[in-house]
Formats: sequence, C-alpha cells, structure tokens
Amino acid sequence: MPRTKGSKNKVVLSVDERIAAVTAEIESLQEQVKEKKAELKQLKAEKEEEDQKRLLAAVAASGKSIDEVIALIKAEGTEKTEEAGSDIAE
Repeated sequence: MPRTKGSKNKVVLSVDERIAAVTAEIESLQEQVKEKKAELKQLKAEKEEEDQKRLLAAVAASGKSIDEVIALIKAEGTEKTEEAGSDIAE
C-alpha cells in the first residue's frame, strides 16, 4: 500500500496564521535590509576616507603644492570640455 509523504504529520495552519507568519518574515527581512544598508553606508564612508588619504599621499609624493595640483585638475577639466565641444561641432 503506497504511503503519502508525511501528510499525517503535517501541521495545517489557518490562513490567519499563515498571514501572521509571512508578515513576521517580511518584517525580519526588512530589518535585515536596514542593517545591510547601514553596513553599506559605513563601507562607502571608509572607501571615501581611503581615497582621500591616497589622493593626499599622491599630492605629497608629486612635490607639487595643493594649489598647483588644483590648477592642473582644473586645466585638464577645461581641456576635456573644449574637446567635447569641438567633437559636437564637427
């Protein structure tokens, strides 16, 4: 005689109980998402701090003053803007 797979031992929950269980699961997942977002925010802040340290180290290693580096960056940005404008005009 074939047996059913555990149907005798299966607990049958009412619709209200299943709704409550799913609601609790959603709340738990939302809390996990909130925690992961906070972790991501912290990691991004750490990365930004590391990037700033690397940038300052590169400026110091270049032997140029901060004003000289800023001027170089601005000049490069202006050149790229002018190049983009000439590409459009052609």
